[in-house]
Amino acid sequence: MANNEVSTLKKGLLVLELVKQYRGITLREVMNQLNLSKSTAFRLLTTLEEMNYIYKIQTQYFINHKMFGDNFEKRSEKDWASLHSIHQAAQNLQMSTYLGKVDDTDLVMTQVLHAPFKKSADEEIGNRSKLHQSALGKVILAHLDEELLAPLFSKMSLEPATENTFQDSQLFHYHLKVIRQEGYAFDDEERIVGIRCVAVPVFRHKKVIAALAIAAPAEQISRGNIKYIAQKLNTGSEAITKEIEALETIH
Repeated sequence: MANNEVSTLKKGLLVLELVKQYRGITLREVMNQLNLSKSTAFRLLTTLEEMNYIYKIQTQYFINHKMFGDNFEKRSEKDWASLHSIHQAAQNLQMSTYLGKVDDTDLVMTQVLHAPFKKSADEEIGNRSKLHQSALGKVILAHLDEELLAPLFSKMSLEPATENTFQDSQLFHYHLKVIRQEGYAFDDEERIVGIRCVAVPVFRHKKVIAALAIAAPAEQISRGNIKYIAQKLNTGSEAITKEIEALETIH
């Protein structure tokens, strides 16, 4: 490779060309075709999707032909790992901080920060879990519009990760209503025994697009300090929203 080549840019362009060749391509197919790791392929596809060069239907990515015409739509680079506000939130909370998005019935990690909160935990980006198993997934589900939630919920099997995972669909529906009212979700060792998690929604134009959370050993998150943690998370969530919307003004 020539010294003046930018490897990340080159990989992104290769992914874009690959998506253009296919009438629908999955993350796994991109990984195999270009010999990329899961986290690298996911970050490149997510960046291209957020910039509107490609779009996603269920598990397949498609080229957005409107981006290659004479009229370019307004777009912004919302690569989660580049947002300063996430790092600021982690520094403020002083606990492992996570950002996640929905992909079908999965929760996908798009940013993970551990102490000293200066560098992304790249090996964890792209990790998946079922939406109902964590505070991150639950808070997104709770804030989805009903027309989006109903078809998604019909596909969810509510399989348990631990003995604390919700498995009763009626009880889970009620739980989501409570989460929406309170504005935050609490994961009481529902995905990993010994780990508790608190999460709040992240909005863009008043629509939930992600969730911001902290996770820590159960003894560090008591029922007495959940609301305090949620308040700090909401401050971080609002800062993320402002940064994303500010980037949209950049042409």
